Amino acid sequence: MSFTEFSYQLFQAYDWLHLNLSYGCRFQIGGNDQMGNIMSGHELIRKIRKESVYGLTLPLITTEMGDKFGKSAGNAVWLSETKTSPFVFYQFWKRLSDIDAEKFLKLFTFDSLGFIKDLMRQHREKPELHLAQKYLAEQITLLVHGEEGLRTAEIATKALYDKDIAALGNMKAEEVVRLFDKANLVQILPEPGQSVLDLALKAGCFLKNHDALRVISAGGFYINQQKTSNPDEVLNPAVHRLANNISLLRVGKKNYYVVKWL
Repeated sequence: MSFTEFSYQLFQAYDWLHLNLSYGCRFQIGGNDQMGNIMSGHELIRKIRKESVYGLTLPLITTEMGDKFGKSAGNAVWLSETKTSPFVFYQFWKRLSDIDAEKFLKLFTFDSLGFIKDLMRQHREKPELHLAQKYLAEQITLLVHGEEGLRTAEIATKALYDKDIAALGNMKAEEVVRLFDKANLVQILPEPGQSVLDLALKAGCFLKNHDALRVISAGGFYINQQKTSNPDEVLNPAVHRLANNISLLRVGKKNYYVVKWL
């Protein structure tokens, strides 16, 4: 056991003591893997404060393979949209296995067991529709992020996976930027005769001119999810610009750039 693991109980025990002294905290709730840490705090407070405090542990939420969800496991899903966007949150639930989807429907929705049983029956009849995962994603996203968050997640899903780029044009510019939180956002002033190559370079998609020519000509450059392989093609606002004055650029499969036209 490393010193970090050994000291964890000490820090958590003193943390509870501080909360007890400062805020009168007498209860601590955690996963069942926190039993030892909670017991250490319980004993420390009992000895120092001569006061009764209480700990409660709950079974961990695990995947089909028995792995827990959390920061240390690398698969944490945050409730705050600043940590996990509604779109990423929605997609997480849509990608679950059938076994996990059924389990989480029982844990995280307010539907009856009879309803869930019927939904799973429909799901198994047409598994390609992913009815269980879709319903689960809708219900939990609605619960955590409200109707606006669910709307944003569904529009983004249509735009990215159903190739419904018009749906992306119905989003506010700020929503598109938040959706592609790892994308580069650039503001570009339109100019007469501006070409695809000009746009790619000004957006910072490529560092050098010859790299841009090579990738675009090879079909690795997309504007609004449409492959654009002619570097000299002149930009057409009706084609290359969405209704919200945004253009979505993509290099390869995952490198996105959001252009906001001035």
